Amino acid sequence: MELSKAVASLALILGMLVATGYARGAETGWQTASKATVQEQLVAREAMRRAALAEHHKRKEAFARLCMKPLMSSAELEACRVAYRRL
Repeated sequence: MELSKAVASLALILGMLVATGYARGAETGWQTASKATVQEQLVAREAMRRAALAEHHKRKEAFARLCMKPLMSSAELEACRVAYRRL
C-alpha cells in the first residue's frame, strides 16, 4: 500500500514539473527564435541553390567550349564526354 502511494506521489510530482516546464517555455518566447532560425535556413537554402545554379552554368559553358568543334581528336572527344557527364 505504501509503495503505491509513493509511486502515485512521484507521478503527481513529475506531472506538475512537466506542466510547469511547458508553462515557462511558452512565456520565454522560444517560438520567435525558431522563426528566425527558419528564416536563416531559408536564406541559406536560397544561397546554396544560387551557387548550384552558377556551378551548372559554368559546367554548361565548359561543355559548349569543349564540344562545339566540328573536327576533334580522340583526346578532345574524351574531354567532351567527361564534360558532358559532369552536366
